[in-house]
Amino acid sequence: MIIIDCANDDELAEELGNYLKNHGFDAKIVESSVTIMEADVDQVLRLFLSETRRTGYSIRKIDSSTILLSREIPIEDFGFLRCEMCGYVVSSEEELLTHRRAHGIQLL
Repeated sequence: MIIIDCANDDELAEELGNYLKNHGFDAKIVESSVTIMEADVDQVLRLFLSETRRTGYSIRKIDSSTILLSREIPIEDFGFLRCEMCGYVVSSEEELLTHRRAHGIQLL
C-alpha cells in the first residue's frame, strides 16, 4: 500500500483520489491523503499534475510507502536569502555577505 500525502490540502486529495479512481485504481481518500495499492504510481502522479496544470507541485518519495505531493514554495517567500553561486541559504544580509567571502568574492 502506498500513501500519497497531499500536505493538508483536502481539495487536492479529493481531486487526486477521484482522478485515480477514474483511471481504474483502487484509491481511498483519508483526510488529506490518498491510499493506493499499486506500488508504481510516479508516472500517474506526473500525469495528474500535468493534466490538472499544477506546474508548481512536486512529487517526493519520503520512504518506501509514502509519497509527498505538495506545492513548491520558494525559500525567499519566507524571508531567507540564497547565495547566487551555490544556493546556500541564510537568514540575514550580513550572513550572506560573510558566506560570499568563502567564494572569494571581494565586497566593497
